[in-house]
Amino acid sequence: MPRRQSSTPLEQAVLVRHLVPWWLYLLLAAFCWLGLRAIAQWALPSSRIGDGSATLLHSFALVGQVLLPLALLCAGVADLFNRVSWRRRLDRLRQERAADSLLEQLSWQEMRDLIELTLETEGYEPVIGSISGSDLLLQRQEQKVLLVTEHWRDPVLEPGQLERAVDRADRVDAEAVILVCGGRIGTPARAAARRRGIRLIDRGLMLQWLSQSETTAGRQPD
Repeated sequence: MPRRQSSTPLEQAVLVRHLVPWWLYLLLAAFCWLGLRAIAQWALPSSRIGDGSATLLHSFALVGQVLLPLALLCAGVADLFNRVSWRRRLDRLRQERAADSLLEQLSWQEMRDLIELTLETEGYEPVIGSISGSDLLLQRQEQKVLLVTEHWRDPVLEPGQLERAVDRADRVDAEAVILVCGGRIGTPARAAARRRGIRLIDRGLMLQWLSQSETTAGRQPD
């Protein structure tokens, strides 16, 4: 039977950072070694007759044909090791039956990847990379939205944190705020969020997303 594709949000959240194939590092290492070796041989005759530029180029190629492929090989091996480690972690996460346990084991980066991938299904796309540390600027159609994830491990969300999120959104010309918090969100904070038009992604919603992800994974053929 065909192998199941890694297509659930949970799997994508764990594996999304490995966008470059590990074997590409090895291929680049081979090309660099061959290219720099050819340059060194080409510059050698001129270097022997005292051409300063050729000597410098020859020296650079000799050193580069060792260091650059070695660095690429190390990067490829490290990436392969990370892929195996992430796959084992993913298998361990998927063996957990409770979404609450899954949520506790997710790292901050995995949590943000999961949220970003889920928001993509709603039409949100990243505008630029991270701003102000953990914030991420998203856009849907003509609306810019600031995704705030720094409070996801906070035990309690305070109304003042919402106001500061709105201030940061104003500084980057974002029309709305999506704020993530895995802790308790009391009535004052929820009222402040409604008043300021802030969308809250709370623990319950994240658990729902994880449950849906695992249900989808369970239905896919192996």
